[in-house]
Amino acid sequence: MAPRSRRGRASALLLLAGLLLVAVLGLAWFVVAGDDPADQVVGASATTADPAAGPGGAAATTAPGPTTAEGAEGAGDPAAGGGDTDASGPPAPPAPACQRVISDGEAAAALGAAVARTESRDGFLVRSCTFWTSNDRYLLVQVSRGVAASRDQYELSRLPADKPVSGIGQAARWTRDTGLLDVFDGAARFQVGLFTAAGAPAAAEPPPRLEAAARAIAARL
Repeated sequence: MAPRSRRGRASALLLLAGLLLVAVLGLAWFVVAGDDPADQVVGASATTADPAAGPGGAAATTAPGPTTAEGAEGAGDPAAGGGDTDASGPPAPPAPACQRVISDGEAAAALGAAVARTESRDGFLVRSCTFWTSNDRYLLVQVSRGVAASRDQYELSRLPADKPVSGIGQAARWTRDTGLLDVFDGAARFQVGLFTAAGAPAAAEPPPRLEAAARAIAARL
């Protein structure tokens, strides 16, 4: 009877040990499943992402936005010819080539000498054409574009000392302080003046040759 009794207790102990092992393994699986590292990574990314980032996640929040220094012509420099835009109106039309503004012969007639070279420069809503003689005398023509060529802008830029000039475009005025004859003619507006590299005081009246050049430019624009 004693050996049989010992075998029974041993079997009972083995059965109990097996049950305990199964319970431990089950508990371990439950704990590991609850602490899945993948779940923790997903949870962390979900809590740190900016809600405004949208489907791009946190990376979308670090992307720099456009700066005011680069926006004017986001596709280019606002000073570049043909690409200017204005928030209050449509894009400005392309600037005309200087040879279309005034011919070398007409410029030479205003200068009293042959044109030795021509320079063109584009600024914001303006193209400047400079016709030089060999002795540093030059004819400057500034063609406004877009909103700068409007009648409103022409009137807003008027100075108290400006003197009206008749017979050129729809409206024209002589600004002695700048030495420029400012002309508005429908869709066109331009300023024209005669200068020397050394500089000289402007006359009280625009020279007749300058008025003739202004009429020639108005006919072309």
